[in-house]
Amino acid sequence: MIHAQNTKVVSLITPASVATNATATATVSCVGFRYAEVTLHLATQTAANVDTTMTITEGDGTTFATHADLAMTTVAPDTSSAQVYKWFLDLRKRKKNLKITYTPVGAARVAGATVNLSRPEQAPTTAALRGVTAQVVV
Repeated sequence: MIHAQNTKVVSLITPASVATNATATATVSCVGFRYAEVTLHLATQTAANVDTTMTITEGDGTTFATHADLAMTTVAPDTSSAQVYKWFLDLRKRKKNLKITYTPVGAARVAGATVNLSRPEQAPTTAALRGVTAQVVV
C-alpha cells in the first residue's frame, strides 16, 4: 500500500469570501484516524496590517475547548501572495472532533480549509472512503 493512498480528505471550509468580522467555521470527526493535517488557505489581502483570528479547538460533542498546543501565531496578511497555515496533529491525545474557526478582521478575505486524516484503523479502499468525488490509482 502506498501511504498517500491511506488517507481521507475532508473539505472543511469551501473556498469563499469571508466578510469582515464574519466567521467561517467547520467541524470534522476524526474517529478511526490517528493523525491529521489541517490546512487553511488564505488569498492575498489588500492591507498588510490586518490581523486575523484562526483557531482549532477540540471536543467530544457540542462543547469545544482551546488548548495552548493548538495555538498558531498569525502573520500580517500578504498583499502579493496567498498564505497557507498548517497544523500537524497527533490525534491519539485529542478528543474525537476538531473545529477550525477563521475570522478576518478589517477586510473580507477568501479562505478555504481542508483536513487530511491519516493512519487509519482500517485503510480506505474507495473514492468515497477517501473523501473524494473520483479517483485514479495507477
